Amino acid sequence: MRMFRHRLLRAFALAGAVSAVVAACSPAGSGNAGKKSHGPLVVARTVDLDGLDPAVATAFGTVQTLQLIFDTLLRTDADGRLVPGLAKSWETSKDGRTLTFHLQQGVRFHNGDALTADAVVATLDRVRDEATASVVRSNLLAVTKVTAPDPNTAVIKLSHPDGSVLHTLTLTGTAILDPADIKAGRLAQAANGTGPFKLAGRTQGQKVDLTANSAYFGGAPKLPGVEFRVIPDENSILAGLRAGSFDAGVLTDPNVVAQAHGGVKIAKTPSMAYHALMLNGRRKPLDRLPVRQAIACAIDRKQVVDTAVAGQGTVTGPITSPGYHLSPTDGLPCTPGDAAAAKKLLGGTTVDLKMLVMSGGYASAVNEAQNLQAQLSKIGVKLTIDQQPTNVYVKRWSKADFDVALALNGGMSSPYLMYARYFGDGASLAKAAGLDSPPIAKLLAQAGASTEERLSDATVAQLQRTMLQQSPWVWLFTDNNVVATQPNVKGLGITADNSLRSLQSATRG
Repeated sequence: MRMFRHRLLRAFALAGAVSAVVAACSPAGSGNAGKKSHGPLVVARTVDLDGLDPAVATAFGTVQTLQLIFDTLLRTDADGRLVPGLAKSWETSKDGRTLTFHLQQGVRFHNGDALTADAVVATLDRVRDEATASVVRSNLLAVTKVTAPDPNTAVIKLSHPDGSVLHTLTLTGTAILDPADIKAGRLAQAANGTGPFKLAGRTQGQKVDLTANSAYFGGAPKLPGVEFRVIPDENSILAGLRAGSFDAGVLTDPNVVAQAHGGVKIAKTPSMAYHALMLNGRRKPLDRLPVRQAIACAIDRKQVVDTAVAGQGTVTGPITSPGYHLSPTDGLPCTPGDAAAAKKLLGGTTVDLKMLVMSGGYASAVNEAQNLQAQLSKIGVKLTIDQQPTNVYVKRWSKADFDVALALNGGMSSPYLMYARYFGDGASLAKAAGLDSPPIAKLLAQAGASTEERLSDATVAQLQRTMLQQSPWVWLFTDNNVVATQPNVKGLGITADNSLRSLQSATRG
């Protein structure tokens, strides 16, 4: 689970005080960043870069930065379809057990070393090594061997067909590294990628400086560089944009986004991350399907969006991957918000549950919890809010030490990868998922055995219907990924997976 939202620290009405904070956080000489047409593009966000090793990166700010420094073999487009990255083409054998990749020509790492297939072998062998503690290692369990028959060709052998491996090769955790850096053990100290920008410097807790890679195989960036500025409060980011202190700002708080009008441009993309009420089906009475379905049926998701995030969200079902357009409720036995139907499922019983809620993790958590508490009280389900700081929440969540847990979970373009880690056979997050569901596991196994690069609409629709019918969780809504910019910044957008790779082609007039 990737938690990447923060608390709203003060009301927007304190604009004057916020402006003072911006001034204090802005280094001398950079107060008019948004009014300049030269120098690095200044992007404000609340988070810092916390490491340089792609294999172990989890924090969204770190992944967002490393995506600009490193490249992966494959990428996904706006609809979640696979497109070339460092591999210009690839093919899958008829039996689905061999993946062959043909590399782009003339690519070099930032230190000048040439990219060859040996880098693919070294990188993936390192990711597969348990000692690396890679966050994507479990996604490559089907890989038995990686070879380089020639400098421009990499071959991956699989123990069984697994189309999800291709999608794993789009993730930052599999970004291709220089074998010399791996051998020297310097990945934590230096970021030497093949990406459109080079790491020029960083000041912990303050900023990260990137310079353009003029030799980038995809075309040199039009910007001379990017400076990520760490500003702890999003109200301060918005005020700084209006004051011209920043060229752009990443906004995650829906209450701040709702205020972002006049003088700045807003680019929104529906996020693959999703808010959910996770039900621990290994505890009574949630081990009973009608009880889980009653809770799922009682909750009006639109009401949660309107009251908790100022309408800045989209009601969702389990599948948030781009390219799939499914009914968010097809599979439930009743219409969400139908209290009478939910009461009938409960059979007149009352239920007392504790709801684990994160404090300080993302801005809307408490508002969501209070709304859910009020809605479920109408059918005889009493929710007691158990609010915990992030470190305590994560420990308890990972051990399934809860009746129900309000969560913000990261999504993926592959529906299989998205949920196999929770409900598949041998899932790494099976305990936190709170339910062993044979029907869901069976469908995930079938999806995982597919050799198709994109699962069919019918397969994904069946998976979603079954998940809603089993109701291990209540899927609520997705946020929007938002980047606000000065009017003179062109072409800067943010993707469903929170990437700012558009910085490669963005311009500033």
